[in-house]
Amino acid sequence: MTTTEAPTATAAPATAWAQDRTLSALALIAGIASVVFGQTFLVPIAAIVLGVLGYRREPLGRAFAVWGIVLGAVMLFGWILFAVIGALFFIPFIPFFFV
Repeated sequence: MTTTEAPTATAAPATAWAQDRTLSALALIAGIASVVFGQTFLVPIAAIVLGVLGYRREPLGRAFAVWGIVLGAVMLFGWILFAVIGALFFIPFIPFFFV
């Protein structure tokens, strides 16, 4: 007499998705945070660095990485533009500070 058992289905571990896109997801989160909290300078740099690392290491999370890079670069460019315009505005007034 043979006994037949129904095959049991095994699900993929829940952490497989998170491990494949961790750096890319962090890049996207940092990119969004740099837009929402626009007064930071280091968060866009972190978004760019994490995005580049995620783009190279995680093929499943490339869209997240690209968006993190783009958002971080746009906000970093905004900071640089803000600093240049501020410097151009205040440089002519520097001699008057010493009067």
